[in-house]
Amino acid sequence: MNGEELVESIILCGGAAKRMKPYLPFSKALAEVQPGITLLEYQVKWLSNSGKNRVILAIDRDTYTRLKAKETPLLDRITCSIEEERLGTGGAIKQAIELVDSSYVYVMNVDDIILSKTYTPSILLETFHKNQSAQGSILLTRTHFPFGIVEVSNGRVQGFKQKPLLDYKICSGHYAFTKDGVRKYFPQKGNFEDTALQRMAHDNVLHSTELDGDWITVNNLKQLEVARQKLIEQ
Repeated sequence: MNGEELVESIILCGGAAKRMKPYLPFSKALAEVQPGITLLEYQVKWLSNSGKNRVILAIDRDTYTRLKAKETPLLDRITCSIEEERLGTGGAIKQAIELVDSSYVYVMNVDDIILSKTYTPSILLETFHKNQSAQGSILLTRTHFPFGIVEVSNGRVQGFKQKPLLDYKICSGHYAFTKDGVRKYFPQKGNFEDTALQRMAHDNVLHSTELDGDWITVNNLKQLEVARQKLIEQ
């Protein structure tokens, strides 16, 4: 893909951040990750730094209202697909896809942060140039086991491994889909992870690319603090 080609992206930034309440009484998209910079602002800037990009927010009404009240210039640079009711990730993307002009789109969760210096969305979108039958592609990464591992032999402890890197690959929360693929496979309401991805994999139209570099996710307060520290260190 030409690095100057316009990339259209959907950021999923709805959700109630239940695991962060009462500390965070609003969507995690509006949580600060750098001084004066919210998670949403950071991700929009990341996309902009990756090349020419048009950003569409799949956003719930409450988060949109709070964002508008901030009078942030961010709203001048993005398009919003507002959910008047909870649609789930699949329904949110299916609604937002109608605002996409190109035949494919980059999709990401607002709380999945790519730290790699070499990765750009165009790398994942290359899937559609290399595989004409592809309807979607997932960016894969590896993660650490959340606990220390105890090595035991005949009842005796031989050693410890602190939070080892797992061999399993997981989804990084970054995707690319064709417009036709979203229209065909995604639900009107509900999560696409449990429905659309399973069907696409069954039909052999879902591809993957492995991330070269680091990634962090923000699902709870501890992870938010880790993200803040890593982004300050950048």
